[in-house]
Amino acid sequence: MSTDSDATPSFHLKEPNMKRLIAIAVIAVSLAAVGCTTTVVARPPRAGLVLVEGRWVAPPRAGAVWIAPHWERRAFHRVWIAGYWRY
Repeated sequence: MSTDSDATPSFHLKEPNMKRLIAIAVIAVSLAAVGCTTTVVARPPRAGLVLVEGRWVAPPRAGAVWIAPHWERRAFHRVWIAGYWRY
């Protein structure tokens, strides 16, 4: 003689396994993400050098400042201004 509890499968036993699986997956992904971080430090090789378009160069004279390339608004248009040294 069987009862209704014997005939129906017990799904409540699978739920803790699924929660455990999700928790392990979240931990694994977070640990993998931590291992993928990279730090890049770009320091001038010598004092007084300036990073200009990906290269370290010396200013043409003392006190010169590199103005990076940028977009400017002129009248109703935007114009690309190339980088230049300001004295």
